[in-house]
Amino acid sequence: MRSTRSLVALLAAVVTTAAACAGQRASSLDTSVHVPADPPPASATWPPYPHFPAASCWGRELGGGPLRSAPSAPVTPHARQVAPETIVQRLLARLGDRRYVLRVELGPPPPITLQHLRGYYAGVRPPPDSLWAYVDAPAATRQLPSHAGPQASGAQMIADWETQLVIGALRDDFCAAGGPPLVGWTVGRGGIGVSDRTQALEQRFPAPSPADFRRRVELVGRRYGFTVEEQRLLRPRQLAPLLVVHTSRDRKAFVADVPKILGLLDPVSTGSRAPTAITFEGFFFAAADDNGPFVRVENVYRGETEGGQWSWNPCYYPYAHSEPITTNPRRC
Repeated sequence: MRSTRSLVALLAAVVTTAAACAGQRASSLDTSVHVPADPPPASATWPPYPHFPAASCWGRELGGGPLRSAPSAPVTPHARQVAPETIVQRLLARLGDRRYVLRVELGPPPPITLQHLRGYYAGVRPPPDSLWAYVDAPAATRQLPSHAGPQASGAQMIADWETQLVIGALRDDFCAAGGPPLVGWTVGRGGIGVSDRTQALEQRFPAPSPADFRRRVELVGRRYGFTVEEQRLLRPRQLAPLLVVHTSRDRKAFVADVPKILGLLDPVSTGSRAPTAITFEGFFFAAADDNGPFVRVENVYRGETEGGQWSWNPCYYPYAHSEPITTNPRRC
């Protein structure tokens, strides 16, 4: 009897050790795990959007009111102006990932933009000391072949996401620095972006502390059956999580749960007459199983508000979207 108990104990220890070595892969949804609601502050409590008279916060007038995802506050310029090159260096140093945005060079606005003020600047000439950012992010603009695999497309999706984070942070950093304004940018040989007041300045996102967020990721992972493969908390200005997880669940079932997962990790509050309140200024979420990546979702809310998603199967996306004309609806 003693030897039997010893054998049982030994087997239990081996199983426990094996599970630990395997990273204790989660395989199923655990409905017994409760994740408390953690909504961001209601947008009805936000202060009125401030007016930015300083040239440092220049933006062409375009559209209606600003699209805000978080409260904004008047900028208090530095007592001494910060050199533009220093602004760039500080941002890239704190970002937390230098794989994709390699450098940012500054220069005057391209001559063609000043020759077409109505088209680029809504008829208003930028201040004489205006600056333009030339962002070197090759992975974000590289043209991929039509047969590119999920790894290549995933790297490009992350690179583009991080580039947008950098651009939004640069615009706000220049606004706060009290010197020349950033009036536009070019990414590689790609398209041109121009600063306008439709995109809010100086937003304050109610991001939790890194420790609180990591605890929440672990709790949500237990609830929805995933473990963390990669977790980076980027700092364009505040926190922007990059989270890659692994699951053994059925792909279709997991994709259907992605909106619930992100609703817990990046809570959103909305009102019928108020702007939407977002927790983080940006979020990238991706999931993989033993056969590789199968879903990705990203968004950016500072500067140019944008978002995107990718799925291994065009019939299964986390969020509603327009089907490409190449997709046969009868296959879904």
